[in-house]
Amino acid sequence: MTVRDTKENTTKPIGARLGEGVFCIAYLLYVIIVACVMLNKCGSVPEGDMASVEKLRYIFGFMLAFLLGFGDAFHLIPRIVLNLKGSLQRKNLLFGVGNLMSSITMTVFYNILIGMCDSLEYRGEAYNLWVERSILYLTVIRIVLLLCPQNKWHTGEGDRVWAVIRNVPFAAIGVITVVGIIRVCGNACNYPSGFYIQIAIAVVLSFLFYLPVAIAAKEKPKLGMLMIPKTMCYMWMLGVICFW
Repeated sequence: MTVRDTKENTTKPIGARLGEGVFCIAYLLYVIIVACVMLNKCGSVPEGDMASVEKLRYIFGFMLAFLLGFGDAFHLIPRIVLNLKGSLQRKNLLFGVGNLMSSITMTVFYNILIGMCDSLEYRGEAYNLWVERSILYLTVIRIVLLLCPQNKWHTGEGDRVWAVIRNVPFAAIGVITVVGIIRVCGNACNYPSGFYIQIAIAVVLSFLFYLPVAIAAKEKPKLGMLMIPKTMCYMWMLGVICFW
């Protein structure tokens, strides 16, 4: 563990460390529970006109929850250990790999999300094919940028320029996703507009909380606190999909 790591761990109040650790554990448990609930609901949808649509919602919802839990576990588990123990060997490497994996899965997340919305309200000309293709192309570009060595994931130092570069396509994905969801909402017939509006609002808020952290948190560590409301936006999104 480096001198920098030791300083960070000893200066952070124990109450803050425990609070952050407990929140991370609660989030992972929530995602696991929601994923299990949606998987169970998928197998118990009663027969009827909406049966196939309901199954689609739970299948997509399970994939979203699984993807979030799987990706976030890579950086949250080391963070939990660090907060509860106060120290962690190879912290920068573990956090770097974790942030890389989380960034990739979070990008793929929006491909599944817009696919779910389109599938639930599939009606020929109203289908957001251009939206899905645009998000897919931007996903490929972002993943290539994420894998570039200039990101210095393993050092814990980061690079402001590359933080901006890799998040430009991600921000574009967020904007296009919201546009696609609004288009779905305007043509919705299987679910009320409130279902899609809540998802769209959660997407917008998650990006507003995330981007300042992704771009400037290395220089201003306190911005990292914005990840808590950002995470809660994803919990809200999964809750809407699962329990609507």
